[in-house]
Amino acid sequence: MKEIYNKIINVKNSYLDSINLDHLNNYSSLTNFNVISHISGREHYRLLTYISSLFNGITVYDIGTEQCRSSICLGSNKKNKIKSYDIIKNTNRYPEIKNVEYIIGDVRKDTNILSSPLLFLDTAHDGIFENDFYNFLMEKNYKGILILDDIHLNSEMKLFWDKITQTKHDITSIGHWSGTGIVLFE
Repeated sequence: MKEIYNKIINVKNSYLDSINLDHLNNYSSLTNFNVISHISGREHYRLLTYISSLFNGITVYDIGTEQCRSSICLGSNKKNKIKSYDIIKNTNRYPEIKNVEYIIGDVRKDTNILSSPLLFLDTAHDGIFENDFYNFLMEKNYKGILILDDIHLNSEMKLFWDKITQTKHDITSIGHWSGTGIVLFE
């Protein structure tokens, strides 16, 4: 995991911004493709597409489906399976992507989550669920990479980010303008 963690924290904006996302335009009727295609450092979708390319044959958990953009980007590597969780359905319809499964429920009840080497957390941004989820991973001795969205969005998220004791790195410059963090659980 350390090798992939290092690839993520060392990737350059110029590389991310050169990634061709045209194939994701197929989903423009379901979500705003213009948001997905923004440059790295403004939006994190190029980063998520890149991260998905670093793995093959794994199950990735996208926690916080909302408008399906993250699951679309994480699912761009068809060799991986994406399980996208939300507590309520926030969209009228989900995109039909063979390697993406949309689930309504509490992701912590999925018995396979702890075997996933990659988790992406983009939920309420109130610091409460984020903290609960982080503690869940700590208690269960999770080993893998956690990507966090919106770590600088508000005081609650800043406090949550500051409390993380695992190896972490602020990758906002290549992620989302409101803050992107990566945490390595070894």
